[in-house]
Amino acid sequence: MIPTLALQEAIRARLLADPVITQHIEPARIRMAAVRPEQLPAIHLSPSRTEILGRASGGQIVAEVSQLLHVWAVQDGSGTAESIAAAALVTLMDAPDAQGFDFDSWERPALVWSEQPAFDGAAHAAISLRAVIRWHE
Repeated sequence: MIPTLALQEAIRARLLADPVITQHIEPARIRMAAVRPEQLPAIHLSPSRTEILGRASGGQIVAEVSQLLHVWAVQDGSGTAESIAAAALVTLMDAPDAQGFDFDSWERPALVWSEQPAFDGAAHAAISLRAVIRWHE
């Protein structure tokens, strides 16, 4: 089994541990989802992209995993969206705790804001993450 769900759960746990993020977003709104949220602000982790790179010693499997986080917030001039996105970038600069897999690499996150306001004028940003992980079969 590929531990992408465990990686997503580790990312979510890291986000939930950040006081700036939880000041603005209820925990239930930080979740795995591929759809726009009904309530804002929210962070959605989209389905990950996994590419198997091969085998490592001891019967381990190595894969590159790419993950997108979508930050959604009301564009009201309060800076909430920017605060949430900045906190997510800082808290994800280092790899989260791994359960059932190991990191070979963790790239620093990259952020891009949508040039067009999303539905109902909401601010929307995407944060990309990339890691190389390995685990035992």
